[in-house]
Amino acid sequence: MSECRHTVVLRCVDGLLRDALANWIASLPGYLVAGAAATGDGLLRLCTLRSPDTAVVELRSAAPEELEFVGELRAVRCEPHIVGLHRALDARSLAFLHHAGVHRLVSTRFGVAGLRDALAEADEGWRPVVPGHGLSARELEILALICAGCSAAEIAGELGISPHTVTNHKRRIFAKLDVQSRTQATAEVGRLGMRLPGQQTRRPNGEAPRNLTKRERDILDSIARGESVRQTAQALGIAIKTVQSEQRQLFSKLSARNRPQALTNARGYGLVDSN
Repeated sequence: MSECRHTVVLRCVDGLLRDALANWIASLPGYLVAGAAATGDGLLRLCTLRSPDTAVVELRSAAPEELEFVGELRAVRCEPHIVGLHRALDARSLAFLHHAGVHRLVSTRFGVAGLRDALAEADEGWRPVVPGHGLSARELEILALICAGCSAAEIAGELGISPHTVTNHKRRIFAKLDVQSRTQATAEVGRLGMRLPGQQTRRPNGEAPRNLTKRERDILDSIARGESVRQTAQALGIAIKTVQSEQRQLFSKLSARNRPQALTNARGYGLVDSN
């Protein structure tokens, strides 16, 4: 089978439906789900970072803000084929959405058959996205290792490149994600529902910890927002040393050694929302 795969991103507000759709599409031969966002802003960011071939979008109305969003989606550089999912919109609303730029509208009342047909239709006009923008394949590899808590030296050893090269890639990754730290990068990956190399089915070993204290959950929520240790201390009104002490216990329970790995493992256990 060809190494080229049809890349899909999606937007769906409901977390369970979002995950179910993403996993179902990813199970189809020849398809790769690059990310699944809860918001329009998140989907637009995914299109910029991953240059998808198709965007699957849950549409609940033909309100002005939805029509504006479709227009913004049509304007992104990669020009994805837009498949709109709706429950039971009337003909007038469907006409407005089609005029705004949705290529195919599919009712979810009839199961996944309609979506499968829409993806096949998009695949008929598929072409590999021209490289040159978004995250490169190497940057995605490095980002996945950053989220796993690896240091620059460990990433260099894993990929057979120099730490200096890793640092340069990391600088470009942070600029593209508009973040300043590894924790912020990991948080942004979760917010956008990005699927990185090797993470499609990854789950931490063992059972999810069920004995997190309230303070540990507060710290975990702060990490999920991409905050630093100092920002966590300020948000919770406690000393930095207290945060460091409490998060050591949190890391132990999550089998993690730092904030990015703790957040990635917490997501794998279902302790933190993906978006």
